[in-house]
Amino acid sequence: MTDPLTAIADRLRATRRSAGGEALSEVVVIPALREAIVSNLLAPGERLTEVTLAARLNVSRTPIREAFAQLEREGLVTIVPRAAVFVREVSERDVEETYTVRAALESLAVELATKRRSAMAALRLDEVLAEMGEAAAKNDAVIYTDALDRFYATIMSLSENVTLHATHTTLLGPVRRLRRIAMSQPGRMEASFRQSLKIRDAIVEGNANGPQLMREQLANACHAAKEVLRAGH
Repeated sequence: MTDPLTAIADRLRATRRSAGGEALSEVVVIPALREAIVSNLLAPGERLTEVTLAARLNVSRTPIREAFAQLEREGLVTIVPRAAVFVREVSERDVEETYTVRAALESLAVELATKRRSAMAALRLDEVLAEMGEAAAKNDAVIYTDALDRFYATIMSLSENVTLHATHTTLLGPVRRLRRIAMSQPGRMEASFRQSLKIRDAIVEGNANGPQLMREQLANACHAAKEVLRAGH
């Protein structure tokens, strides 16, 4: 049976071949380990070693070491100097802090996107919402959260604020992890999709309540993530 982590790396290698000369750590190793942590394939508290991961990803130890440094910056691993690397545990405080920052950034993005609304913006939002709707109908949380990533990325892009977008990007590792956690709560996916449709309508129609709708979306997601943690995720 194929190692799931190896399978992720093989898929990313196919992307790398078309991406040109980008570093192996950037295109394969970091994304593979990030996805494994976000999807709980590498569990909170699990010890990570360069030798084992290098063998599973079929790379040398150097890109693994580079990946550890990046994933620590993203808040996904904890490096204990001269000792070990561990998948970072998720606490309720982590959830609170991350969603507080998200609410500030993403409500502002909705406000700016609403001011810059256009027919093209509506088409871009509708395209990703169609993917979200299909995934929700199939109760596929993995595909849904991937599409939800793109929904938020689209709103950031529509805000046309480079600094805001760049700041938001620094949160993506923890955000994706918490999003997967929140979606494991029964009914959360459907509620998320319904609220996303409301946010889309506010942006496209120029309604000033868009930022509040986004804050409500994130407050509900925060609550769901904390409930899952309390239940022993």
